[in-house]
Amino acid sequence: MVGMDIRKPGLNKVFNLSRKAEGITSYLSDPDHVSLSDMVQRSDISPNLDILPGGPIPPNPMELVARDVLEKAIAQLKESYDYIILDTAPIGMVTGTAIIGRVADMCVCVCRADVTPKAGFSYVNVLQRERKFPKLATVINGLDMTKRKNSYGYGYGRKYGYGKGYGFEAREKKK
Repeated sequence: MVGMDIRKPGLNKVFNLSRKAEGITSYLSDPDHVSLSDMVQRSDISPNLDILPGGPIPPNPMELVARDVLEKAIAQLKESYDYIILDTAPIGMVTGTAIIGRVADMCVCVCRADVTPKAGFSYVNVLQRERKFPKLATVINGLDMTKRKNSYGYGYGRKYGYGKGYGFEAREKKK
């Protein structure tokens, strides 16, 4: 997982990383003198998850991610990893996220039920319609399935129309 929310890095806190002063921005700023693989850290969640934190906050984040060195970094990571997850800022908030999207095979917009504004969902539809990303998916988390609001009810109880007065019982009463 690569911390690409370089304006406000947060992976350090989530994964309790020890080395907070180095990360992807260090490499993007000076790829000739910084080793990308040396900055990768093991997560405390799983031995199968490595983290490349965001690093120091740069003065020019848009300029940094727009350079072709980002493609080189991703290509280098692909040599060692099957999957690379780029954790970016919310896509509607920062234009840099759309710039970073050029190196992604797929963009997954994570929305939280009852938190993400409806305009956020609409923006995902705009991105899909305008084909801003090669593949675009949406994950909605935080759903409370016990509430079942905005859902259809199917079943066999009275409330679903399969109760008394239907089918065989109705014919028996008429006799």
